[in-house]
Amino acid sequence: MLVLTMVLLVLLGILGLLAMQASTQQTRMASNLLASLQAFESAEHVLRAAEARLPGTTAPGWHPLGAGRYQIENLGQTAQAVRMPEKLPVTLLRITAIAEERQARVVLQSVVAWPLAPEHGPARRILWRQLSEQS
Repeated sequence: MLVLTMVLLVLLGILGLLAMQASTQQTRMASNLLASLQAFESAEHVLRAAEARLPGTTAPGWHPLGAGRYQIENLGQTAQAVRMPEKLPVTLLRITAIAEERQARVVLQSVVAWPLAPEHGPARRILWRQLSEQS
């Protein structure tokens, strides 16, 4: 009877340890997901803020902003930009925004069409994407 009780006690102890490990792993997964979502929100904020600053900040290089940084690249001029009036000459600018939160890192890019003639309105986002972590 004593041996049976000891075996059951050991089995319950092992079961308790496995439950603790599963709980710890789920807590880590939730923490990683939260960090990824926070990094995404920060990168989106940096991207929108950089787009709003376009008329004044087209200097090359990385610029710190809030919890991240951004870079603006001139892709050249075209008269065939997507979602823009036909034959409207625009300058295409690519904005890359990076934000990091704990172990998570998010990289977002947008392409903005900036009309060469001011009477055609402000710059407009024509493309958006999230880059994967493979580089």
